[in-house]
Amino acid sequence: MRHRSILCLMYLGACLTVPARDSGASGIKYVRFTFQPVIGGVERIFLAGSFNDWNDSTTPMTDPDGDGVFEAEMLLPPGRYLYKIVVDGRWLTDPEAAETEPDGQGGLNAVRVVDDALPDVVFARGDGRIRTDGIPLRLDYDMVNPLDAERVEFRTRTYRDDVERVILHALRGSDPPETLSMERWGEDSFFTYYRTVLRVGDSSIRFAFVLADGDRVLYAVPGGFREEPPPVDEMFHYSVEILPRFVTPDWAKDGIFYQIFPERFRNGDPSNDPDFSEPWYRGLTELPPSGKTDSEYFHLVTDWDDVAGLTESPYRTDGRPDYYSFYGGDIAGVAEKLDYLEDLGVTILYFNPLNQGKSNHKYDPVDYLKIDPHFGDEAVFKAFVRDARKRGIRIVVDKAFNHTGDWHFAFVDTRERGEASPYWHWYEWYKWPLPPGGCPTPCDYYDCWWGFPLHPNLNFDLSRPNAEENHITDIREAEPNREVVDYLLDVARYWIGELGIDGFRLDVPNEVPFWFWKEFRAVVDSLRPDAFLIGEIWGDAMPWLGPDCFHATMNYKYFRDPVLNFFALGNIDAAAFDGSLAEGRHRYPDEAVHVMMNLIDSHDTERFLTVAGGDIRRLKLAFLFQMTYVGIPQIYYGGEVALEGGKDPDNRRTFPWDWKSCEIRRDVHAYCRTLIGLRKAHPVLRRGAYRTLQAEGGIHAFARHDEKALCVVVANNADRRQDVTLDLSGFRVKKMTDLLSGETHRVRKDGTLSLVLPPYSGVLLGR
Repeated sequence: MRHRSILCLMYLGACLTVPARDSGASGIKYVRFTFQPVIGGVERIFLAGSFNDWNDSTTPMTDPDGDGVFEAEMLLPPGRYLYKIVVDGRWLTDPEAAETEPDGQGGLNAVRVVDDALPDVVFARGDGRIRTDGIPLRLDYDMVNPLDAERVEFRTRTYRDDVERVILHALRGSDPPETLSMERWGEDSFFTYYRTVLRVGDSSIRFAFVLADGDRVLYAVPGGFREEPPPVDEMFHYSVEILPRFVTPDWAKDGIFYQIFPERFRNGDPSNDPDFSEPWYRGLTELPPSGKTDSEYFHLVTDWDDVAGLTESPYRTDGRPDYYSFYGGDIAGVAEKLDYLEDLGVTILYFNPLNQGKSNHKYDPVDYLKIDPHFGDEAVFKAFVRDARKRGIRIVVDKAFNHTGDWHFAFVDTRERGEASPYWHWYEWYKWPLPPGGCPTPCDYYDCWWGFPLHPNLNFDLSRPNAEENHITDIREAEPNREVVDYLLDVARYWIGELGIDGFRLDVPNEVPFWFWKEFRAVVDSLRPDAFLIGEIWGDAMPWLGPDCFHATMNYKYFRDPVLNFFALGNIDAAAFDGSLAEGRHRYPDEAVHVMMNLIDSHDTERFLTVAGGDIRRLKLAFLFQMTYVGIPQIYYGGEVALEGGKDPDNRRTFPWDWKSCEIRRDVHAYCRTLIGLRKAHPVLRRGAYRTLQAEGGIHAFARHDEKALCVVVANNADRRQDVTLDLSGFRVKKMTDLLSGETHRVRKDGTLSLVLPPYSGVLLGR
C-alpha cells in the first residue's frame, strides 16, 4: 500500500523555473519550484513527489521575502518526475503543469521532465563554494553509529567534488578539542560519504563536522552552518543514553525470505474454503440474471489453475479484473509444502495478513486478534509454527495498523450507534449517520485510507486531525488515544506471545505516528528481544530505523527499483545502477543494511518476469545479484518457478504446483535453489564487506570479501557478448572458480582477471 488520497482545491498553479548556470559535468540539474496560493492563511506548504519518495514533510516551500510566493530548490538528475503540492495537509495538483497523468486515485499528478537541455550544477573542489542543502543536520544513526561498547562511527556527506576535505571537530569534557580527518568511504550518484571512528566508551562527546574548500570553512552544527568554531552548547551532542547501540537480530542476517500471499499459495484443507456466510458478504454473492456486475461479487474459484479472471473478469462489463475471487489457500496448504520450502533453502516465511478480513488480501481486518477461519484456527497455526521452527524456519506476519476494515467490530459499532458507541473516538468521523447505500468514494464521512471507505483510518492522537498526527515523534506532544493504542499493543502480545511468531512486517507505517512505533517496539522487545520488525517504506527509511522503531525496511528504493530499472527494463546503465545501490549502503547503518528486505517484486508490484518481458535470462541475472548482494534476499512466492503476473490482482496468481512439467520452470527453480545453497554455504555472501569492481555500460561487477574469503559477481546485462577485465590486485588471489559451472579462471601477475560473458549472463566466482 502506498500514498494517501489526493484532494484538489482552488489555488494558483506551481511553476518550475531553472535559473541560468554555467555548464558543468555533474549531470545534476538545479530546479526551483514556486507556488502562490490564492487564499491567505496558509501555514505549511511542502513538495511531495517521486523525487522525495512522496514524503509530505521533507521538502518545505518557504516565502522568505514575504511576497506571497513560496519557493523550494532541488537538485535533480535528468528524469521524469511526478509531484504534488501539499498545502496544510491537502494534496494539490499543479494546474499550470505542462503535463499531468492519472495518480491512480481519481486525481492527477503533475509531471516535470528534467533533461539535458537544462544546465548542469557546477561542483568544483577549491572554488570556496560549498553546497550545504544535502548535508544531514539531525542527530541520528546515519550520523552517529555506535559500533560496539567502545567504538563509535561518525559519518557525514557532501555533494560529489564539492569540498576538499572534511574534519571531525570533537570535544570530550574539558579536554582540548580533537580534530580528525574523515576518510572518504564511498560515493553514490550525488554524494561523497565520509567517516571516522572514535573510541568513546561511556563518554559524552560534543562534535561538529568541518567542511573545507579553498579559503572557506564551514562548521555543520544542529540546524545550520557557521564559519567560526561553535560554542559547546551549539554542537552536536552524543552519548550512549542519547543514541543507544542499534543491533539487529543475528538470525536475520543469515536469512532467506519467502513471501506468501496465503489465499493463493496452496489449498490444504478444502473444508475451510470460503462459503461467504459472514454478514459482510450479505447481498454480494449472487450475480444478476445477466451474469455480469461491476460491483462486489465474492465467489470461490474451484479450479486452482484458472487465473484468467485476475487479468479480465468474466463477471464484469468494464473489462477490469476480478478483485473478489477466492481460491481457498490456507495455513494447512503451507504446512503441506514445508518440505518444498525447506528444500529450496527458505529460512523466513513472510505472510501477508492472516487476521480475519473481508477481502482476499486481509488488509481490511475485522479483528486483528483472530486468525481468519478460512485460513485455519489457532491450534492449526501453532502447530504450523512449531513445525517450521524445527526446520529452522522463522515466521513474520503482516499487520496494517493505519486502518481497519469497515467490518471491524469497533467501526461497525460506531457506524450503527454514532457518538453513543464506546468506540466513537477510535475513528475520525466528519458526519454521521451514513447515507443509504453506504459511504461514497472518495469518502467524506470519516477519515479513511486513500479515500476508500472500506479502510477507515484509526485515530491515534485525539489532539489533532489524522492528517497531522503521523510525524509527531514525541508522545508528550500528542494526546494518545489509549484505547486504540492498547488494543494494537495487544496484537503484539497475541501474535508473538501466544502464537509464537518471530516478527512483523508493518504496512504503511509512515501513516502511523512515530511515537506509536516506539511504544510498539518496547512491547515487542519485552516479549521477544530477538524479534524482527520490518517497515513497508517505499522511499528513504532512515527516520524509521533504530532501536526504538524498526530493524529494516522493504528495500524498494535502494534495491528493488535499481534492480528493476537495470536488469528488467534496461533503462539505466551500470554506473547509474551502482550509484542508486550505493546510497542505501551509505545512508543506513550497517546493522540495518545487512537485514534489509531485498525484493525484486511483491504483492504490490508487477512480477519481475512480466516487467522483463518474459526474458528468463534477465530474471536469472536479478536472482544472481539478489542472492549475492548485501541484505536479506526475498522471493515472492512462485518467483522461483518463473511465475508471471501484471498489476494487482494479476500479481497474486495461484502457485503453479504443476511446475515440474514445464522445463523453463524447472530450470529457474534449479538455478534459484543453487544460488540459495551457495549463499548459505559461503558466509562471506551474507556478512562480508562489499566493493564495486566495475560499473560501466552493461557490466556490473562487485566483490564480497572478509579476512578469509572472497567472492566476485559479474553480470553482463547487455544483448551482446562482452570481454571483461577485472582488477583484483587488492585481494592477493591467484585463481578463482566459477561456483556455478566449476570453471577455473587464472589471475595474472598484475592482479587482473579476464572473462568472456555471453549476453545477459553472469558468473559467481569464489576463491
